[in-house]
Amino acid sequence: MPRQGSRCFLVVRAQEWMCALPLEEVEETMRPLPVAPVSAAPSFVRGVCVMRGTPAPVVSLTTLLGGGSARPGEGQRFVSLRVPEGRLALEVDEVRGLRWLEEGSLDSVPALLQATASGHLQHLSSLDGRLLAVLGASRLLPEELWGRLEKSSGQGGA
Repeated sequence: MPRQGSRCFLVVRAQEWMCALPLEEVEETMRPLPVAPVSAAPSFVRGVCVMRGTPAPVVSLTTLLGGGSARPGEGQRFVSLRVPEGRLALEVDEVRGLRWLEEGSLDSVPALLQATASGHLQHLSSLDGRLLAVLGASRLLPEELWGRLEKSSGQGGA
């Protein structure tokens, strides 16, 4: 039962990373979709897929957090996330389910990790004895990358 000051998150795994995504930013989870590579994209952007009739960039959570390079077909699930620019697909290894977390239990990200994780981590915590990273969907792709992906994919909006 949720208590005041708690928030619901979708917990996912990418290699050794356990991550929590704010539920209000999650649209749905799905099997991976075909991905068209985009040459101008950084390594953590696998390309673009068509999700519910709309092009959406595909971000590999494994590569984003430094766990290795993305390989086609590596992720087991896509998580569709709502962001101010549209939607994106986050490629993860596993969807673990929903968890309520006390907002007061979420620790700030140490300065050293803020620099190395490119600002993708909002908070750190632990879940079942493991490190848990809280991510914000709006921070996964910087605004300038959205523009580059739209130009590269030939679409007017993602």
